[in-house]
Amino acid sequence: MNLNLKRLYHVCNPERACLDGNLPSLQWRIRCIDIRDRQGAALLANDRAAGLIEFPSLNIPDDLNEVDELTRSSAAISWVAVVTNAHLNDPEIGRIVRTRCVSYIRLPAAAETIAQELDRAYEMTAVDAIEHKGANTGVLAMIGACASMSEVRAAIRTASEHERPLTIVGESGSGKTLAASSIHLGSARREGPFVSIDCAAYAPERVEAEIFGVEETEVETGNQRSRLSMAEGGSLYIDGICELPLAAQERLADLIGDGARNVRIICSTHIDLQRAADETRLHARLFALLSPATIAIPPLRERGPDIRLLAAHLLKSFRSDSRHGVQGFSVCAWEAFDTHTWPGNVREMINRIRHALVASNGPLITAEDLGFEHVASTPLMRASDETDEIPEWDAVELAVARNQGRLDAAATELHISKVLLARMLASNARRAVATPGAMRMDSA
Repeated sequence: MNLNLKRLYHVCNPERACLDGNLPSLQWRIRCIDIRDRQGAALLANDRAAGLIEFPSLNIPDDLNEVDELTRSSAAISWVAVVTNAHLNDPEIGRIVRTRCVSYIRLPAAAETIAQELDRAYEMTAVDAIEHKGANTGVLAMIGACASMSEVRAAIRTASEHERPLTIVGESGSGKTLAASSIHLGSARREGPFVSIDCAAYAPERVEAEIFGVEETEVETGNQRSRLSMAEGGSLYIDGICELPLAAQERLADLIGDGARNVRIICSTHIDLQRAADETRLHARLFALLSPATIAIPPLRERGPDIRLLAAHLLKSFRSDSRHGVQGFSVCAWEAFDTHTWPGNVREMINRIRHALVASNGPLITAEDLGFEHVASTPLMRASDETDEIPEWDAVELAVARNQGRLDAAATELHISKVLLARMLASNARRAVATPGAMRMDSA
Protein backbone atom coordinates (compact mmCIF):
# COMPACT_ATOMS: atom_id res chain seq x y z
CA MET A 1 0.00 0.00 0.00
CA ASN A 2 1.29 3.45 -0.91
CA LEU A 3 1.19 5.42 2.35
CA ASN A 4 1.70 8.69 0.48
CA LEU A 5 -1.75 8.51 -1.10
CA LYS A 6 -4.25 11.15 -0.03
CA ARG A 7 -7.15 9.79 2.01
CA LEU A 8 -10.74 10.35 0.87
CA TYR A 9 -13.90 9.24 2.67
CA HIS A 10 -16.87 8.82 0.31
CA VAL A 11 -20.10 8.92 2.30
CA CYS A 12 -23.00 7.47 0.30
CA ASN A 13 -25.45 4.65 -0.24
CA PRO A 14 -23.27 2.43 -2.48
CA GLU A 15 -26.28 0.97 -4.28
CA ARG A 16 -27.36 4.42 -5.46
CA ALA A 17 -23.98 6.17 -5.75
CA CYS A 18 -23.45 7.92 -9.07
CA LEU A 19 -20.00 9.42 -8.63
CA ASP A 20 -17.77 6.35 -8.48
CA GLY A 21 -16.68 6.73 -12.10
CA ASN A 22 -15.93 10.42 -11.61
CA LEU A 23 -13.93 10.18 -8.40
CA PRO A 24 -10.18 10.83 -8.73
CA SER A 25 -8.27 7.56 -8.53
CA LEU A 26 -4.67 8.69 -8.98
CA GLN A 27 -2.94 9.79 -5.76
CA TRP A 28 -6.02 8.99 -3.66
CA ARG A 29 -6.90 6.16 -1.27
CA ILE A 30 -10.69 6.12 -1.26
CA ARG A 31 -12.76 4.48 1.46
CA CYS A 32 -16.51 4.18 1.05
CA ILE A 33 -18.58 4.87 4.17
CA ASP A 34 -21.92 3.08 3.71
CA ILE A 35 -24.43 5.39 5.36
CA ARG A 36 -26.77 2.43 5.95
CA ASP A 37 -24.36 0.85 8.48
CA ARG A 38 -25.02 3.71 10.92
CA GLN A 39 -21.47 3.47 12.27
CA GLY A 40 -19.60 5.78 9.96
CA ALA A 41 -18.10 7.94 12.71
CA ALA A 42 -16.31 4.91 14.14
CA LEU A 43 -14.70 4.17 10.77
CA LEU A 44 -13.02 7.56 10.36
CA ALA A 45 -9.30 7.55 11.11
CA ASN A 46 -7.89 10.43 13.11
CA ASP A 47 -5.58 11.70 10.39
CA ARG A 48 -5.48 14.08 7.44
CA ALA A 49 -8.29 13.44 4.96
CA ALA A 50 -10.92 14.93 2.70
CA GLY A 51 -14.53 13.80 2.75
CA LEU A 52 -17.25 13.69 0.10
CA ILE A 53 -20.92 13.45 1.07
CA GLU A 54 -23.08 12.31 -1.85
CA PHE A 55 -26.50 13.59 -0.82
CA PRO A 56 -28.31 12.39 -4.02
CA SER A 57 -27.62 8.78 -3.03
CA LEU A 58 -29.00 9.16 0.51
CA ASN A 59 -32.50 8.62 1.85
CA ILE A 60 -33.72 12.04 2.95
CA PRO A 61 -34.49 12.70 5.79
CA ASP A 62 -33.74 9.23 7.25
CA ASP A 63 -29.97 9.41 6.72
CA LEU A 64 -29.44 12.99 7.85
CA ASN A 65 -28.94 12.18 11.52
CA GLU A 66 -26.04 9.90 10.63
CA VAL A 67 -24.54 12.56 8.32
CA ASP A 68 -24.91 15.12 11.11
CA GLU A 69 -23.07 12.84 13.55
CA LEU A 70 -20.34 12.04 11.01
CA THR A 71 -19.55 15.67 10.28
CA ARG A 72 -19.90 16.80 13.88
CA SER A 73 -17.40 14.24 15.19
CA SER A 74 -14.79 14.75 12.45
CA ALA A 75 -13.74 18.37 12.61
CA ALA A 76 -10.28 17.47 11.23
CA ILE A 77 -11.77 16.27 7.93
CA SER A 78 -12.52 18.81 5.19
CA TRP A 79 -15.97 17.83 3.91
CA VAL A 80 -17.31 18.58 0.43
CA ALA A 81 -21.03 18.12 -0.27
CA VAL A 82 -22.48 16.84 -3.55
CA VAL A 83 -25.97 18.28 -4.04
CA THR A 84 -28.67 19.19 -6.52
CA ASN A 85 -30.84 22.29 -6.52
CA ALA A 86 -33.52 20.36 -4.65
CA HIS A 87 -31.13 19.54 -1.82
CA LEU A 88 -30.19 23.19 -1.43
CA ASN A 89 -33.84 23.95 -0.71
CA ASP A 90 -33.86 21.53 2.23
CA PRO A 91 -33.23 23.46 5.48
CA GLU A 92 -31.48 20.57 7.27
CA ILE A 93 -29.17 19.77 4.35
CA GLY A 94 -28.49 23.48 4.00
CA ARG A 95 -27.48 23.69 7.66
CA ILE A 96 -25.02 20.81 7.30
CA VAL A 97 -23.52 22.24 4.12
CA ARG A 98 -23.19 25.73 5.59
CA THR A 99 -21.72 24.77 8.94
CA ARG A 100 -19.82 21.52 8.33
CA CYS A 101 -18.55 21.63 4.72
CA VAL A 102 -15.78 23.71 3.18
CA SER A 103 -17.47 23.70 -0.24
CA TYR A 104 -20.14 21.98 -2.30
CA ILE A 105 -20.49 20.59 -5.83
CA ARG A 106 -23.75 20.98 -7.67
CA LEU A 107 -24.69 18.20 -10.10
CA PRO A 108 -24.12 17.62 -12.92
CA ALA A 109 -20.39 18.14 -12.49
CA ALA A 110 -17.40 17.08 -14.54
CA ALA A 111 -14.76 14.76 -13.11
CA GLU A 112 -12.24 17.61 -13.33
CA THR A 113 -14.43 19.80 -11.14
CA ILE A 114 -14.80 17.08 -8.51
CA ALA A 115 -11.06 16.44 -8.46
CA GLN A 116 -10.34 20.16 -8.13
CA GLU A 117 -12.68 20.65 -5.18
CA LEU A 118 -11.34 17.57 -3.39
CA ASP A 119 -7.76 18.76 -3.90
CA ARG A 120 -8.69 22.13 -2.41
CA ALA A 121 -10.36 20.50 0.56
CA TYR A 122 -7.41 18.19 1.19
CA GLU A 123 -4.87 21.01 1.02
CA MET A 124 -6.81 22.89 3.69
CA THR A 125 -6.06 20.04 6.11
CA ALA A 126 -2.33 20.72 5.76
CA VAL A 127 -2.35 23.58 8.27
CA ASP A 128 -1.90 21.49 11.40
CA ALA A 129 0.83 19.35 9.83
CA ILE A 130 2.84 22.38 8.73
CA GLU A 131 2.39 24.11 12.09
CA HIS A 132 3.48 20.95 13.95
CA LYS A 133 6.59 20.58 11.78
CA GLY A 134 7.49 24.22 12.32
CA ALA A 135 7.04 23.94 16.06
CA ASN A 136 9.33 20.89 16.24
CA THR A 137 12.16 22.69 14.41
CA GLY A 138 11.78 26.02 16.18
CA VAL A 139 11.11 27.71 12.84
CA LEU A 140 8.12 29.96 12.21
CA ALA A 141 5.68 28.15 9.91
CA MET A 142 5.54 29.35 6.30
CA ILE A 143 2.02 28.15 5.52
CA GLY A 144 1.61 26.78 2.02
CA ALA A 145 1.34 23.48 0.19
CA CYS A 146 2.01 24.62 -3.39
CA ALA A 147 5.28 23.78 -5.12
CA SER A 148 6.66 27.33 -4.89
CA MET A 149 6.15 27.47 -1.11
CA SER A 150 7.78 24.06 -0.71
CA GLU A 151 10.78 25.54 -2.53
CA VAL A 152 10.73 28.55 -0.20
CA ARG A 153 10.78 26.33 2.89
CA ALA A 154 13.65 24.30 1.41
CA ALA A 155 15.58 27.53 0.68
CA ILE A 156 14.98 28.72 4.26
CA ARG A 157 16.37 25.46 5.64
CA THR A 158 19.45 25.81 3.45
CA ALA A 159 19.94 29.47 4.42
CA SER A 160 19.71 28.52 8.10
CA GLU A 161 22.70 26.23 7.72
CA HIS A 162 25.20 28.91 6.61
CA GLU A 163 26.26 32.38 7.70
CA ARG A 164 26.47 34.12 4.35
CA PRO A 165 24.46 37.33 3.77
CA LEU A 166 21.32 36.81 1.73
CA THR A 167 18.40 38.67 0.22
CA ILE A 168 14.69 37.86 0.30
CA VAL A 169 12.81 39.20 -2.73
CA GLY A 170 9.04 39.57 -2.81
CA GLU A 171 6.12 41.95 -3.09
CA SER A 172 4.98 44.05 -0.17
CA GLY A 173 3.08 41.94 2.35
CA SER A 174 4.17 38.59 0.89
CA GLY A 175 5.97 37.36 4.04
CA LYS A 176 9.58 38.53 3.72
CA THR A 177 9.88 39.38 7.41
CA LEU A 178 8.46 36.00 8.42
CA ALA A 179 10.99 34.29 6.15
CA ALA A 180 13.84 36.27 7.71
CA SER A 181 12.65 35.35 11.22
CA SER A 182 12.43 31.70 10.20
CA ILE A 183 16.00 31.75 8.90
CA HIS A 184 17.24 33.25 12.17
CA LEU A 185 15.30 30.80 14.36
CA GLY A 186 16.57 27.84 12.36
CA SER A 187 20.21 28.93 12.50
CA ALA A 188 22.98 28.54 15.04
CA ARG A 189 22.28 32.16 16.03
CA ARG A 190 18.78 31.39 17.29
CA GLU A 191 19.74 32.25 20.88
CA GLY A 192 21.01 35.65 19.78
CA PRO A 193 18.94 38.76 19.02
CA PHE A 194 16.94 39.27 15.84
CA VAL A 195 17.00 42.99 15.09
CA SER A 196 15.17 44.56 12.17
CA ILE A 197 14.95 47.94 10.49
CA ASP A 198 12.67 49.19 7.71
CA CYS A 199 14.74 51.57 5.61
CA ALA A 200 11.64 53.17 4.09
CA ALA A 201 10.45 54.24 7.54
CA TYR A 202 13.35 56.68 7.97
CA ALA A 203 14.51 59.76 6.14
CA PRO A 204 17.60 59.00 4.02
CA GLU A 205 19.83 61.11 6.27
CA ARG A 206 18.69 59.19 9.38
CA VAL A 207 18.65 55.56 8.28
CA GLU A 208 22.46 55.26 8.06
CA ALA A 209 22.78 56.54 11.61
CA GLU A 210 20.16 54.04 12.78
CA ILE A 211 22.11 51.13 11.33
CA PHE A 212 25.71 52.17 12.03
CA GLY A 213 25.40 54.80 14.72
CA VAL A 214 27.01 58.23 14.64
CA GLU A 215 30.77 57.75 14.72
CA GLU A 216 30.22 54.64 16.83
CA THR A 217 28.62 56.71 19.62
CA GLU A 218 24.98 57.62 20.19
CA VAL A 219 22.34 58.03 17.55
CA GLU A 220 20.90 61.52 17.78
CA THR A 221 17.32 60.27 17.76
CA GLY A 222 17.78 58.93 21.27
CA ASN A 223 18.52 55.38 20.28
CA GLN A 224 21.62 54.79 22.39
CA ARG A 225 22.82 51.83 20.36
CA SER A 226 23.12 51.25 16.62
CA ARG A 227 21.13 48.38 15.12
CA LEU A 228 24.41 46.60 14.36
CA SER A 229 25.42 46.82 17.99
CA MET A 230 22.02 45.57 19.13
CA ALA A 231 22.26 42.58 16.76
CA GLU A 232 25.70 41.45 17.95
CA GLY A 233 25.74 37.65 18.14
CA GLY A 234 22.51 37.40 16.20
CA SER A 235 20.96 38.62 12.94
CA LEU A 236 20.24 42.06 11.48
CA TYR A 237 17.32 42.17 9.06
CA ILE A 238 17.41 45.20 6.73
CA ASP A 239 14.04 45.55 5.03
CA GLY A 240 14.02 47.65 1.85
CA ILE A 241 17.74 47.49 1.15
CA CYS A 242 17.28 49.44 -2.11
CA GLU A 243 15.88 52.37 -0.06
CA LEU A 244 19.21 52.66 1.76
CA PRO A 245 21.36 55.50 0.33
CA LEU A 246 24.21 54.30 -1.90
CA ALA A 247 26.85 55.64 0.49
CA ALA A 248 25.36 53.58 3.30
CA GLN A 249 25.14 50.56 0.98
CA GLU A 250 28.85 50.89 0.25
CA ARG A 251 29.53 51.08 3.98
CA LEU A 252 27.49 47.92 4.49
CA ALA A 253 29.44 46.17 1.72
CA ASP A 254 32.69 47.12 3.51
CA LEU A 255 31.36 45.72 6.79
CA ILE A 256 30.29 42.43 5.18
CA GLY A 257 33.57 42.11 3.32
CA ASP A 258 35.68 42.78 6.43
CA GLY A 259 33.70 40.36 8.59
CA ALA A 260 34.49 42.53 11.59
CA ARG A 261 31.05 42.22 13.17
CA ASN A 262 29.57 39.07 14.68
CA VAL A 263 26.25 39.72 12.91
CA ARG A 264 24.40 37.81 10.18
CA ILE A 265 23.06 40.24 7.55
CA ILE A 266 19.66 39.42 5.99
CA CYS A 267 18.21 41.91 3.51
CA SER A 268 14.94 42.16 1.62
CA THR A 269 13.47 44.12 -1.27
CA HIS A 270 10.45 44.13 -3.54
CA ILE A 271 12.68 44.90 -6.55
CA ASP A 272 14.55 42.35 -8.66
CA LEU A 273 18.21 42.61 -7.63
CA GLN A 274 19.61 42.69 -11.17
CA ARG A 275 17.17 45.45 -12.16
CA ALA A 276 18.01 47.39 -9.01
CA ALA A 277 21.72 47.15 -9.83
CA ASP A 278 21.15 48.19 -13.43
CA GLU A 279 19.14 51.22 -12.27
CA THR A 280 21.86 52.10 -9.71
CA ARG A 281 19.48 51.55 -6.82
CA LEU A 282 21.74 48.84 -5.44
CA HIS A 283 25.49 49.39 -5.08
CA ALA A 284 27.53 47.16 -7.39
CA ARG A 285 29.67 45.74 -4.56
CA LEU A 286 26.65 45.05 -2.38
CA PHE A 287 24.90 43.40 -5.34
CA ALA A 288 27.89 41.07 -5.75
CA LEU A 289 27.68 40.11 -2.08
CA LEU A 290 23.90 39.65 -1.89
CA SER A 291 22.96 38.14 -5.26
CA PRO A 292 24.55 34.66 -4.81
CA ALA A 293 22.03 33.81 -2.07
CA THR A 294 18.46 34.94 -2.71
CA ILE A 295 15.04 33.60 -1.77
CA ALA A 296 12.01 34.61 -3.87
CA ILE A 297 8.64 34.72 -2.05
CA PRO A 298 5.75 34.23 -4.52
CA PRO A 299 2.82 36.67 -4.42
CA LEU A 300 -0.34 35.29 -2.87
CA ARG A 301 -2.30 35.46 -6.14
CA GLU A 302 0.08 32.88 -7.66
CA ARG A 303 -0.25 30.35 -4.85
CA GLY A 304 -3.53 28.73 -5.92
CA PRO A 305 -5.00 26.47 -3.20
CA ASP A 306 -2.71 28.08 -0.62
CA ILE A 307 -5.10 31.03 -0.51
CA ARG A 308 -7.76 28.89 1.17
CA LEU A 309 -5.16 27.07 3.25
CA LEU A 310 -3.74 30.32 4.59
CA ALA A 311 -7.20 31.76 5.26
CA ALA A 312 -8.11 28.70 7.33
CA HIS A 313 -4.85 28.99 9.27
CA LEU A 314 -5.35 32.69 9.99
CA LEU A 315 -8.93 32.19 11.11
CA LYS A 316 -7.79 29.46 13.48
CA SER A 317 -5.08 31.77 14.85
CA PHE A 318 -7.31 34.83 15.27
CA ARG A 319 -10.57 33.20 16.33
CA SER A 320 -9.96 33.91 20.02
CA ASP A 321 -10.01 37.64 19.19
CA SER A 322 -13.66 37.45 18.11
CA ARG A 323 -16.57 38.23 20.39
CA HIS A 324 -18.73 35.86 18.35
CA GLY A 325 -18.66 32.10 17.89
CA VAL A 326 -17.25 32.24 14.35
CA GLN A 327 -16.95 28.72 12.96
CA GLY A 328 -15.60 29.30 9.46
CA PHE A 329 -16.13 30.96 6.10
CA SER A 330 -19.28 30.94 3.99
CA VAL A 331 -19.30 29.72 0.40
CA CYS A 332 -19.39 33.29 -0.93
CA ALA A 333 -16.34 34.14 1.23
CA TRP A 334 -14.37 31.27 -0.31
CA GLU A 335 -15.40 32.49 -3.77
CA ALA A 336 -14.17 35.98 -2.90
CA PHE A 337 -10.83 34.60 -1.72
CA ASP A 338 -10.42 32.69 -4.99
CA THR A 339 -11.24 35.59 -7.32
CA HIS A 340 -9.47 38.48 -5.54
CA THR A 341 -6.04 39.46 -6.91
CA TRP A 342 -4.55 40.20 -3.44
CA PRO A 343 -2.44 43.28 -4.21
CA GLY A 344 -1.56 43.47 -0.51
CA ASN A 345 -0.74 39.75 -0.33
CA VAL A 346 -0.71 38.02 3.08
CA ARG A 347 -0.80 41.28 5.00
CA GLU A 348 -4.02 42.22 3.23
CA MET A 349 -5.57 38.84 4.06
CA ILE A 350 -4.61 39.24 7.71
CA ASN A 351 -6.25 42.66 7.88
CA ARG A 352 -9.42 41.49 6.11
CA ILE A 353 -9.87 38.46 8.38
CA ARG A 354 -9.24 40.48 11.55
CA HIS A 355 -11.85 43.01 10.41
CA ALA A 356 -14.30 40.24 9.50
CA LEU A 357 -14.05 38.67 12.96
CA VAL A 358 -15.28 41.95 14.40
CA ALA A 359 -17.86 42.63 11.70
CA SER A 360 -19.41 39.16 11.50
CA ASN A 361 -22.78 38.63 13.18
CA GLY A 362 -23.12 34.90 12.49
CA PRO A 363 -21.21 31.63 12.68
CA LEU A 364 -19.79 32.03 9.15
CA ILE A 365 -17.77 34.95 7.79
CA THR A 366 -19.28 36.27 4.55
CA ALA A 367 -17.73 38.07 1.59
CA GLU A 368 -19.30 41.29 2.86
CA ASP A 369 -17.67 40.82 6.29
CA LEU A 370 -14.32 40.59 4.48
CA GLY A 371 -14.95 43.84 2.62
CA PHE A 372 -15.82 42.20 -0.72
CA GLU A 373 -19.29 43.73 -1.04
CA HIS A 374 -19.34 43.46 -4.86
CA VAL A 375 -18.48 39.75 -4.85
CA ALA A 376 -21.52 38.57 -2.91
CA SER A 377 -23.94 39.79 -5.56
CA THR A 378 -21.91 39.29 -8.74
CA PRO A 379 -21.96 35.92 -10.56
CA LEU A 380 -18.43 34.52 -10.51
CA MET A 381 -18.44 33.63 -14.16
CA ARG A 382 -17.17 35.60 -17.10
CA ALA A 383 -16.12 34.88 -20.63
CA SER A 384 -12.46 34.03 -21.12
CA ASP A 385 -12.30 36.38 -24.08
CA GLU A 386 -14.55 38.81 -25.90
CA THR A 387 -15.74 36.18 -28.38
CA ASP A 388 -17.12 33.80 -25.76
CA GLU A 389 -20.84 33.94 -25.10
CA ILE A 390 -22.15 32.34 -21.92
CA PRO A 391 -24.64 29.58 -22.79
CA GLU A 392 -27.77 28.64 -20.86
CA TRP A 393 -27.24 26.27 -17.94
CA ASP A 394 -29.60 23.68 -19.36
CA ALA A 395 -27.48 23.50 -22.51
CA VAL A 396 -24.31 23.19 -20.44
CA GLU A 397 -25.67 20.35 -18.33
CA LEU A 398 -26.92 18.43 -21.35
CA ALA A 399 -23.62 18.86 -23.21
CA VAL A 400 -21.58 17.65 -20.24
CA ALA A 401 -23.90 14.67 -19.76
CA ARG A 402 -23.86 13.74 -23.46
CA ASN A 403 -20.07 13.84 -23.51
CA GLN A 404 -19.74 11.88 -20.25
CA GLY A 405 -17.87 14.65 -18.47
CA ARG A 406 -15.27 15.23 -21.20
CA LEU A 407 -14.81 19.01 -21.08
CA ASP A 408 -13.02 19.32 -24.43
CA ALA A 409 -15.88 17.66 -26.31
CA ALA A 410 -18.58 19.50 -24.34
CA ALA A 411 -16.91 22.87 -24.87
CA THR A 412 -16.65 22.21 -28.61
CA GLU A 413 -20.35 21.36 -28.77
CA LEU A 414 -21.23 24.56 -26.88
CA HIS A 415 -18.90 26.71 -29.00
CA ILE A 416 -17.08 28.06 -25.95
CA SER A 417 -13.58 27.62 -24.57
CA LYS A 418 -12.73 24.78 -22.20
CA VAL A 419 -11.54 27.40 -19.70
CA LEU A 420 -14.96 29.05 -19.60
CA LEU A 421 -16.76 25.71 -19.29
CA ALA A 422 -14.54 24.59 -16.41
CA ARG A 423 -15.11 27.94 -14.69
CA MET A 424 -18.87 27.61 -15.10
CA LEU A 425 -18.93 24.12 -13.62
CA ALA A 426 -16.67 25.12 -10.73
CA SER A 427 -18.62 28.28 -9.92
CA ASN A 428 -21.95 28.75 -8.21
CA ALA A 429 -23.33 31.13 -10.82
CA ARG A 430 -26.38 28.89 -11.18
CA ARG A 431 -27.70 30.55 -8.04
CA ALA A 432 -28.67 33.44 -10.28
CA VAL A 433 -31.29 31.29 -12.02
CA ALA A 434 -32.44 29.31 -8.99
CA THR A 435 -36.06 29.29 -7.96
CA PRO A 436 -37.24 32.18 -5.74
CA GLY A 437 -37.38 29.93 -2.71
CA ALA A 438 -33.84 28.63 -3.12
CA MET A 439 -31.68 28.91 -0.07
CA ARG A 440 -28.79 31.41 -0.17
CA MET A 441 -25.63 29.48 0.52
CA ASP A 442 -23.82 32.58 1.71
CA SER A 443 -26.21 33.18 4.55
CA ALA A 444 -25.09 32.53 8.08
